[in-house]
Amino acid sequence: MYRLVWHIWLVCIMVVFFSCTSPTTPKGRIAFYSQRDGNAEIYVINADGSHLERLTYNDAKDVCPAWSPDGNMIAFSSNRDGNDEIYLMQADGSNQQRLTESPGSEFHADWSPDGQWIAFRAERDGNIDIYVIRSDGTDQRRLTTDPAADHRPHWSPDGQSILFGSNRDGNFEIYRMNRDGENQQRITESSQWEIFPRFSPDGQTIVVASGYGGQPQADIRIMNVDGSEERALTTLIGREENPIWSPQGDFIVFQAEQSGNFDLYIMSADGSDSRQLTNHPAGDYWPTWTSQ
Repeated sequence: MYRLVWHIWLVCIMVVFFSCTSPTTPKGRIAFYSQRDGNAEIYVINADGSHLERLTYNDAKDVCPAWSPDGNMIAFSSNRDGNDEIYLMQADGSNQQRLTESPGSEFHADWSPDGQWIAFRAERDGNIDIYVIRSDGTDQRRLTTDPAADHRPHWSPDGQSILFGSNRDGNFEIYRMNRDGENQQRITESSQWEIFPRFSPDGQTIVVASGYGGQPQADIRIMNVDGSEERALTTLIGREENPIWSPQGDFIVFQAEQSGNFDLYIMSADGSDSRQLTNHPAGDYWPTWTSQ
C-alpha cells in the first residue's frame, strides 16, 4: 500500500513538472495576406495553426493587415479604388471602409496603443514618408520630410514614440521619433539592412529583420531599445522577415522562405522551438497577431 501511494505521488509530481516546463501553445489569432486563391487577400488563422479563414473577397489586392489593439478591427491596404489606400474592416471582414484618400500610395498601417491613431507609410509628392491619421479618418498629419524613403512605422507600447526604417544615411537602418515627428534619431548602424522594427510588448527590446546586403539572406535579430546588444534569433537559410511579437511577448511570428516561397513560422521569444504555421506554394506574408 505504501509503495502504491508513493508511486501515485511520484507520477503526480512528474505531471506537474512537465506541464510547467514544456513549451506553451501560442494563443490568439494571426492575420496575414496571401495569393493562395489567385489574388492577394486577407486571411486569419489561429496561432496554433487551426481554423484558416478568408476575410476579403475583392478583385484588387488586399495586403498588409494590422489588428487594432482591442482585436475588433483590421487596417489593411488595397488598390480597389485605383491606387493603394488604407482601409478598415471588422475582425470578421465585414464593413470594409476606405480611411485615406490620396493620389499616391499608402501601406504599412500600425495602430497606436489606444486605438485612436494609425501610422502609415505614404508615397506623395515623389517621396515616401511617415504619416498619422485618426482612426475615424480625420486630422491627418505628416511626420517625416526626409528625401529618402521612410517606411514601416511602429508605435511604442506607451504610445509616445514611433519606430521606422529609413535609408536616409545610405543604408536601411532603424530610427525612432516622438509621436509628433520630433527628435528623429538613428538607433542602428550596420553594414546590413535593418528593417521591419517592432517593440516588444513590454517596450524593453526591439526585433528586426537584418541582412540582404546584395544577398537573398536575412535573419531575425533582437536588440535593446537603444540599438545595443544586437543578437540573432534565427540562422536559417534564406530570408526571415517581418517579425511580430505575440501580445504576451512570449512568441514571435515571421515569414520565411525555406521551401522556395514564404510561409509563416512561430518561435519562442528567445529564438527556440521554431515551427511552421502555414504551408502553401502561393506564399503567406505580413503577419499580425491579436489575443482576441
